[in-house]
Amino acid sequence: MPHPKRSSYSVFRAPKSSAPILLYLPPGPVVEKSLEDEERVITTLQDSSAATVVRINYRASSLNQYPTPCHDVLLGYDWVCEHLLIDEFSRPYLARLGVCGELVGGSLATMLALTECRLGESRIGAAAVNNPIVDWVFPDELAVIQPEDLPEPQYGDETQLPADEDLAGSLAIREAVENLQTERKRPKKRSPKTPPPTSWQANRDNTIIPARTLSEQRDVLFKKPQDYFDRFASPIHFFRSPHAQLTFPPQDDIFASLQPDIQPLDPEIQMALNHYATFEEAVKAPPAIPTLSRCRAYARNYPPGGTMPLSLPVWNITTGLQSPLSDTTHELARMLQRSIARQILKSHSGRSRWLDAAEKRQYEDIAKGRVEVDSHEGVGLWTQPDADVEQNPQLQEIGIWMKQRLEPGFV
Repeated sequence: MPHPKRSSYSVFRAPKSSAPILLYLPPGPVVEKSLEDEERVITTLQDSSAATVVRINYRASSLNQYPTPCHDVLLGYDWVCEHLLIDEFSRPYLARLGVCGELVGGSLATMLALTECRLGESRIGAAAVNNPIVDWVFPDELAVIQPEDLPEPQYGDETQLPADEDLAGSLAIREAVENLQTERKRPKKRSPKTPPPTSWQANRDNTIIPARTLSEQRDVLFKKPQDYFDRFASPIHFFRSPHAQLTFPPQDDIFASLQPDIQPLDPEIQMALNHYATFEEAVKAPPAIPTLSRCRAYARNYPPGGTMPLSLPVWNITTGLQSPLSDTTHELARMLQRSIARQILKSHSGRSRWLDAAEKRQYEDIAKGRVEVDSHEGVGLWTQPDADVEQNPQLQEIGIWMKQRLEPGFV
């Protein structure tokens, strides 16, 4: 039975008081909400994980736009640490928690797992996300441009390495990559093959989470386009800069021609100028909205150096073969694997660069074990229409995976 609601949290307690804690973040407004389906998901997760499940009922709507969902989830996490990580003697203890969610909930779960994993504290130790919306800059708005023709972003970034380049590569490896890129740029006799359609293009018209619905919900959840570039809203941006930028049109200032304050105009002349300026303003066209254009993306180091030590959790990332979010979900997995491999290398050897290809493969294999990624038939949502959620093997596998990863002796 659920614990009585405390503001925006619902607690479903496990029989054992020592059970691990699993945070569940609902999918949000992208799909039709069904409390019955939600409780079936929680029951399945709780039975298979043997954990106390806490549902954080974050707000996400036209009245509660970003960053409100992020604030709600972070406050919910703090509440769990303060009120549930207490032993029988009312003493706080440190623990590794799990978090899971899909769609908007998957995005927020990713954000929480990337930021609340500080060593020496209670932290997120395992994250399971399904079809997470980790980048609100959707590809249907961006013109297709050949990689060599991409313009530079207006503002610099932490690194000058392209987003798909190896941050831990040695000089020899980087030179090999540069040589390969040079070879690719050389003109070829045969015309290049048309690239296969992206998951967004191929699956945009599915009936469960069509691309149009995702775009419409973004317009509801964000006050202005700048907001969906924020890393907490689009957590893929922790690992790379955006693939697009906003260009703001110049705005005419009706008072630009006024004299500076050191030489004030006669008050009557000033009033006349202001009077005619109001007429000019009335006939002007409304200000143009910012233009979204594709640009070159650069890699970002995460966790960043010089900050509190972070230890990224283990991950279970899933998507659907017919999901428009499939490409960005797999990109998230690749970024996490690359970051974790680099982090393990640094903790084991004190270095941040590979010495050779064999060492690179060694740490990449370890990282793949910590970031599991899989695709399921269809769109792959945990709550599919007309699906028997209670017998959902995908959810049961997630729960069993969480149970194993949250055991005290798990390494």
